[in-house]
Amino acid sequence: MVLRNTDNRVNSFRDIANRYANTKPIRGTKVIPIGDRRYKWERIIKVSDTRYDMVIDTNFVYYNYGRNGMKTLVSWELKNDIDVVTIYNDGVIMTYTFLENLLPHDLRFFVLGSSGRQYISMNWRISDRRWSWAGADQGDKDFYLPKDMGKPLQFARKHAKWQHIGKEYVFKYAMTQVNKEAKAEIKPHADKFYTWVTTMYAMLPVHDWEYRSKMRDEFEDYMNEHDINHYSNRYGREYRITPQQEKLYLNIMKDDSHPMRLHLAINWLGASPLYGYQGVQPIETKEEASKVRANWNRWVNKTFGLNKNIHEDRVEEK
Repeated sequence: MVLRNTDNRVNSFRDIANRYANTKPIRGTKVIPIGDRRYKWERIIKVSDTRYDMVIDTNFVYYNYGRNGMKTLVSWELKNDIDVVTIYNDGVIMTYTFLENLLPHDLRFFVLGSSGRQYISMNWRISDRRWSWAGADQGDKDFYLPKDMGKPLQFARKHAKWQHIGKEYVFKYAMTQVNKEAKAEIKPHADKFYTWVTTMYAMLPVHDWEYRSKMRDEFEDYMNEHDINHYSNRYGREYRITPQQEKLYLNIMKDDSHPMRLHLAINWLGASPLYGYQGVQPIETKEEASKVRANWNRWVNKTFGLNKNIHEDRVEEK
């Protein structure tokens, strides 16, 4: 996403109507650009005297959208002297840039870094109205904007401030349930392995990338030599655990003398709260110890496929 050097935000129905009326079409066409004429795919479409749409012509940017014609991302309407703006989101990066640069100064789009979800900050209050990036809790209220063209947000303004109208949405994480019977078979061995790892981990140079890389390569070589199907991305992080790996990992936990015992320990330690960029992380409180144990439990549940989704991530009306 990019904050552009020119300020072409549309701030009201009168603003977009005047811009449409007073902007020369791009030469040889009837296209009215919203702002910078270099972005000829960002256009104003006059639907009626009381409605204008801000669109992207996807035929010019099909590498993101596919050749689907006009995609309306913002609609401006005048209803009984009230400005009504409707904002859509399809989850495409170019849409984020569009909304980030062309929505009103006080109705700002932003992506929440901790989750990656998109929001609209209503009545954004930052004084540097032209250049600042928007963020959470900078306006009267942040409204979640689903990546679903069928679930837009709508705001209305007659005087100074915007008011939310229409539907409001919330994001619900997937809910999982642990297979307790399957975990009961694994737990004694996992607990014993955890005790061993947390007793000796401080002696290991897990923060050393070369050491972790060496251990990972040796682990993969062992699995290849024993015809154990496995997957990992180019950074060595496992993105899928195969049934053969599950069986191997359980055998390692059961066998105190298994040659890959230390390698499996490094597999978890590298992503655990016990290590950071500077090395061993001190665990000095019950709360810190609980976080370590919770991290281990999540790793065990994921590694051995013990989690079952009760429902997937979803968007609900509030």
